[in-house]
Amino acid sequence: FVAFMSTTIGFGEIPYEFTEAQRLWTFSIIFFNVGGWIYAIGSILALIGDSQFQQALTLNKFARRVRNLKEPFYLVCGYGSTGSLLVQGLRQRRLQAAVIERDEDAVKRIVLRHDVGVLPAIDGDARSRELLELAGLGHPCCRGVMAVTDDNEANLAIAITSRLLYPERNVFARSETARVGANMASFGTDYIIDPYEVFTQRLALVLNSPAKFLVQDWLISVPGTPLRDPVYPPKGSWIVCGLGRFGSHVVEMLAASGIAYTAVDARDGLLQGHDNKVVGRGTEAHTLLEAGVQEAAGIVACTANDVDNLSIVMTALELNANLFTVARQDNRENDLLFEASRADLIARRSHIVARRMLTIATTPLMDPFLTQLRSASDDWAYRVMKRLEKTLRGRAPNLWLLDFGAEGKEAIRACRRYSCRVTLNAMRHNTRIETDEHLAAECLVLERVNGELLFMPDDDTEIGIGDKLLFAGRSTARDEMLSSLQDPHRLLNFVSGISLPRGSFWRWWHARRADKAKAKQAAA
Repeated sequence: FVAFMSTTIGFGEIPYEFTEAQRLWTFSIIFFNVGGWIYAIGSILALIGDSQFQQALTLNKFARRVRNLKEPFYLVCGYGSTGSLLVQGLRQRRLQAAVIERDEDAVKRIVLRHDVGVLPAIDGDARSRELLELAGLGHPCCRGVMAVTDDNEANLAIAITSRLLYPERNVFARSETARVGANMASFGTDYIIDPYEVFTQRLALVLNSPAKFLVQDWLISVPGTPLRDPVYPPKGSWIVCGLGRFGSHVVEMLAASGIAYTAVDARDGLLQGHDNKVVGRGTEAHTLLEAGVQEAAGIVACTANDVDNLSIVMTALELNANLFTVARQDNRENDLLFEASRADLIARRSHIVARRMLTIATTPLMDPFLTQLRSASDDWAYRVMKRLEKTLRGRAPNLWLLDFGAEGKEAIRACRRYSCRVTLNAMRHNTRIETDEHLAAECLVLERVNGELLFMPDDDTEIGIGDKLLFAGRSTARDEMLSSLQDPHRLLNFVSGISLPRGSFWRWWHARRADKAKAKQAAA
């Protein structure tokens, strides 16, 4: 009776009507029980509302979601402009991600995004070893760590922790200073991305080999977006406004290329050692006129302030409409402003780092190809550009890898059983139809099982078991290639004209007869 009466639910006096003494005794017992009950409920509510308790629940939920990941994923440290682009790019490539971000509001915004809201994310300091391991650093499906916070020292700490604890994990780290980059390299960080150095390399290609720049830009662009038109900057001297980390890379590249330049900066100390220099911000017309803007071929606005860079570009174009303009952008919220500024090239740090990391992480053979492109002759780059231009038809390509040591080896074996060669030409044709339909795809790299690399191989190149091929083209071409590998007999029918039975038993019987005939021929 007391047990259910303590919840203030009345069921009457059972089993018999109470006496006055019993009612007094019941009242006193219930009075104290209700007090204890109210205190217990209050304590529970206070515990639920406690910040530490909430944090413990959040950590437990995050750890559980990470443990439940069954597909390959990357641990992304930092969900700013670069981190959000990385996560989006990984999702588009059907890869998962776990996120650590120190800004609690940024983590909450992840939940509101329908495309990435299902990803495990936690707010905290990514330099913490415990948090890195909780986020899946030791998870068997973890492919690597991407340290892209806005703090170089934090990226360094993440790289060190990952390299020491799990040296088999790939480590991608952003570094914007030479000191931090050298420190990362000293203990074997796999990929160190300096956005200013990467963009300066692209700018050097624009000035020295427009074809190489165009091929590189097409291959790293978002699939399906319009291809950039050819860029041919005029010859002549340049103006560099701002000699910070970005500007110092630019003037070094110009000097190495033998291109005359004028350095502009409000800090006189940074101008020491430059032959042509002007003290000023570059946003004023008189400063640009003194720097020779009316006779210059191009200008680079690379200060640390987006508004100043926009002002420099607009003022320079007012004074010389034929200038080739390059502008640095730090804040993604200014995308529309920079697009409207008519700048020929825009250096977006977040895009540069995200594209570079995604290229290396999702298409490993692309990095050797881009290295080959930069070192090759202009004639070779021009031929590649023309082949891609004919194949891509105005849209940026999808990139995919065919591994003939995994999903493609059965197709090779089925063809070899009938003494048929599988060439690149067979993979670049639609095997579902009898007519000769060429797929919209180009093979960029063929990696042999012994590590040999063939760049832009010919159509008659034979494909062997264990080879890997990197393609660029339309998604429909990718689907057709994958479909051919899933049905080895369809590929055999295309390369040899041999039509096999559709039933599994008759296929086995046909293959058995072929093996016997081959053995008999070898014995003879």
